[in-house]
Amino acid sequence: MRNSNVKKFYSVFTLILIFSGSSFAQNEPLDKLGNEEKQTTIAVLPLIYYTPETSWAFGAGAVGNFRLGEKDETFESQIALGGAYTLFNQFLSYTSWRIFTEQNKHLFAGELGWYDYVFFFYGIGPGVSESDREVFNSRLPRLRFDYLRQIKGDFYAGVRYWYDNFQIQEVEEGGLLDGNNIPGSMGGRIGGIGPMLYYDSRDSQLYPTSGIFAESSFQLFRPWTGSGYSYMRWIGDFRQVLPIKENSVFVYQAYAELLNGEVPFFGMPLLGGNRLMRGLFEGKFRDRNMALIQGEYRWKFKPRWGLVGFSGLGNVFSPSNPFDIGNTKLTYGTGLRYQLSKKEKLNLRFDVAHSPGEGLLFYLGFGEGF
Repeated sequence: MRNSNVKKFYSVFTLILIFSGSSFAQNEPLDKLGNEEKQTTIAVLPLIYYTPETSWAFGAGAVGNFRLGEKDETFESQIALGGAYTLFNQFLSYTSWRIFTEQNKHLFAGELGWYDYVFFFYGIGPGVSESDREVFNSRLPRLRFDYLRQIKGDFYAGVRYWYDNFQIQEVEEGGLLDGNNIPGSMGGRIGGIGPMLYYDSRDSQLYPTSGIFAESSFQLFRPWTGSGYSYMRWIGDFRQVLPIKENSVFVYQAYAELLNGEVPFFGMPLLGGNRLMRGLFEGKFRDRNMALIQGEYRWKFKPRWGLVGFSGLGNVFSPSNPFDIGNTKLTYGTGLRYQLSKKEKLNLRFDVAHSPGEGLLFYLGFGEGF
């Protein structure tokens, strides 16, 4: 896709309001909006985006924004619902919520979704190749629920529960999943619960110019939590926004997922996608453990226009595939930004990314990569 195509679709994208650019499997941090006058707004809107894993996606959604309590210091809450169909014959429907109680003492966030999806599988570990690629179809009911209580200021603590039910419908005959050699090849349920810590001092979720975001969670997956597989998972996510000049910032992220136990392939962390290392096809590299670091320089050269440059290093590993620095994946790329909303700082983004040994990948969506 060329930049001219971005302009071609601009008339459609301008109809899409804040927070409407959610794609499958994104887990966005809880949002803090400005202290504005208390009001309730409801918007119905179209949805369109592009990723290598979905091709073009088209749909519609509705978003309701409101504020609980009488205090202006209470952050705005949101409930959204929507559905989309992609040119890879994927269907997704979801409702999500992010609710702050009065004076931000309690936060409730989550997602309830149903996905009839085409997924891609290459195998497990860092040594897979493009020739290993196969397709499988799965229906996926999903539940995400976070409860957080304010401890002090921007610091929260609480509990997280995640549930997925992978109902695999079809696999490639003679492929890696056509048998019992891959854990989870028959599908199944994964449900995990555990504590989480959350800190966010950024001045904006959509285009921050300063601040820190940090999140840590531990989950136990057991039959009593609704899981057909028994394992443990720890997730750590740290991001910092460093102002460089008046119109530029540098943002970096360190992210890791560590799992131990009986882990199905669909519960393993993935390198790549439009969030974690653009330039790698999401799902190509997966294993029990994953660690990465990525950075992005953002320069706003006109009131609404901006350019970015980004790069990342990441690896997947496990006891059967020990960590090897030689297996570390490098990604890099550049992108163009157009600010659709000055008030909310909502950007339309077009990114081109690459990894050595891989082809060019293109991304069109909303908000920043991380």
